[in-house]
Order: sequence, then structure tokens, then C-alpha cells
Amino acid sequence: MTKNIEKIKMTSTNVRYIRAKQKWSRFFLSALWHVAPDVTKDMVLRQFFKPVIHPLTPIETQYLENATSFHIQVHGTEIHCWKWGSGPGILFVHGWNGRGVNLACFFKPMIDAGYSAITYDAPAHGESKGCATNYFELSDTVRSFLAASRGLNIRGIIAHSIGASAVINCISKDKPNIDAVLIAPALKLKELTFNLFNQHGVPEIVYHSMIEEMERYYGYNLHEDNPYVLAKTISSKLLIVHDMDDRTIPYSYSKMLSENTDHVRLHTTKGLGHKRILKDNAIVDVATTFILNAQRQHDRQSMKNVSH
Repeated sequence: MTKNIEKIKMTSTNVRYIRAKQKWSRFFLSALWHVAPDVTKDMVLRQFFKPVIHPLTPIETQYLENATSFHIQVHGTEIHCWKWGSGPGILFVHGWNGRGVNLACFFKPMIDAGYSAITYDAPAHGESKGCATNYFELSDTVRSFLAASRGLNIRGIIAHSIGASAVINCISKDKPNIDAVLIAPALKLKELTFNLFNQHGVPEIVYHSMIEEMERYYGYNLHEDNPYVLAKTISSKLLIVHDMDDRTIPYSYSKMLSENTDHVRLHTTKGLGHKRILKDNAIVDVATTFILNAQRQHDRQSMKNVSH
């Protein structure tokens, strides 16, 4: 749903080529839309909403081999899930083109602290079923894990990229007493998505129609449910970890949100980019400390309430 949006040094040749490609794409898709709108939407769906499935690393494979696997259903799609350890759950939510086990560096500290690490491959990602997915379905997947009927006792969340966007949507809707670490969150998702369509020459009439269909089906509204807007309305404590050199999701959005929202704290890094940040030991320590401290505060408050 979101591809890399990189700042590159543009030559006049590059600019002419890109503009010509945009113009041709817009002309072609506009013409096709008038004679075969369903075909047009299917083409755009496959280009922008179909994730790329990357192979597992040996370490990730080893983690999965030692996990307890289970499945859940989200909108009729089978979601492959895994759990390590015992005790209350910490949910790990991956980003676009990712897998749940991509956050494996964060698992052991949580397990050692007495929690279970729970993750999954989102719809159309990794081992899960589905051909395409979107922000709304990703949001419903997170909400499904937090549902009381699941019995997973989720006490904290660490999420990456558009997975972090889905977490914001979930917390704003269901208002669970859960704090979260959001790594490189796609906050202004509406703007990023529309800019991406425009950059690739997708006519407005096409992508607006597609988004409106998704909104009706899932019961969301991309404007009202834009993560940047929702993050200001929730009471849970959020730690945003974002790299200044992230070329996929602008760091400036995270900085702006943290400066204008009391419950959002920002931890800034440099030189880690959008994905290497998930493998950095210092970031693992920062995220783990935040979640564990939040749990201690919740436990103290619970004991205080009981004593009264």
C-alpha cells in the first residue's frame, strides 16, 4: 500500500522521463476506466495493494520452528499467528511487505521479562492467506487480537510502519488500556497514499472510487481515520521511534505530532533508515524499557485501585 518514497537527485532527463511516464499512465488508465472500470481497479489493486513476499532469514526460520502456531480469521481470511513464551502477551505488528517475525529482535527481552511474544503475518503477507490488503483490513486484524474473546491478554504493542498506523486506528476505536511503541509510523497515511497514486499517474477518479469502496466495505473513512488525526485523540501513552534518514516515511510527521501531543514521546535516531531500525540493539532496549515501565505503572495503579 505504501512504496518507498525516496528523495533522489533529479536530472532534467529523469524529470522528463518520470513526467512522460505519469502522463502516459494517466491517459491509459483514464481511457480504460471509461470502458472497463473493474479491470482498471483490478490493475491498480495489484500494483499498489498486493504486498511483495520476501523470504525468511535463517534466524527467522529458526524462530518460527520453535513457536506455537495458531490461526485466526479476519473478514474470512486465514491469518497465520505465532506465540513464544508464557504470561501476558506483547503483540508485534509488522509493516508493509513484512512478516511478524521481522521483529524477532524484540521477542527475547519480553519473554525474559515474563511476557509472551505474539505476532502474525498480516492478510496477503507471508504465510497468511489473501492476495491484496489495505490499511482498513490491517486495522481490523489488530483489533481482532485485542478482542477479549481471543484470550491472549495483550498488554503492550510494538509495531512498525503501516502496522503502527493500524495500531493507532485500533486504540482510537476500542480504547484498550494499552501503551504502544510505534516504529517509523505512517502517520499522514492519506497524504502518503494519494501522493503515491499521483506520482504513478493514477487518475483521481480511479483511486477515489477504490478508496470509497473500501471505506464502505470496512466501515472506515480514510480522512477521519488518518493516523495523524487519530493519534491526537487517544489517551494511551505512545513512544514513537523514528529515524531522521527514513526515506520511506517522513520523520517530520512524527516530530510534529510529538511536539503537539502530550501523550506522545519521540525517540530520534540517525542513520538507521526505515528497516534497519528493527535490528538495532539500542532501539530494542528503548522499546523494551518503555513497555516494561508502562506495565509497572499499570500494575501499581491496579493495586492502588484494589486497595481502595
